Amino acid sequence: MAEKATNKEQKSKKPLILRGFTYIAIWQSAAFLILFLLIWVNEVVDIAALVYKAPPSPPDLTRACVSSAGVLLAAIVAIGHTYVQQQNLIFGILTICSYCHKVRINEADWERVEEYVGKRTAANFSHGICPSCFDKAKAELTADLEPADTATE
Repeated sequence: MAEKATNKEQKSKKPLILRGFTYIAIWQSAAFLILFLLIWVNEVVDIAALVYKAPPSPPDLTRACVSSAGVLLAAIVAIGHTYVQQQNLIFGILTICSYCHKVRINEADWERVEEYVGKRTAANFSHGICPSCFDKAKAELTADLEPADTATE
């Protein structure tokens, strides 16, 4: 029982983005499986003959094999490319300045996080202010605007 709990804990520790990519890979695989099955069902049943009420043509196994190989090749390329892109997006260590939040490009160059991510992904940035930072900034501005207490005798 403890072993199952450990496996469940490890799965829940998986980053959300990895779970999302797994979801994408499952749907990609399902789509290619449907195409693969459709090729073979068409060869056996002759869907076009059923739809147009024409006499069925005999199954052509060569055509089905070539089409299946094409779908399999496309699946390998598409899913493999997605996997490579996932690796490029996820893995790697970025050094970020804890003060200005710039990312180190190399030993001498630093770049704003927005620029760094924008060049390497399709992400777009929009700036805002969270409620707690808004409250802090508002308090600081209000404190700056209040007249200083002068000592009177």
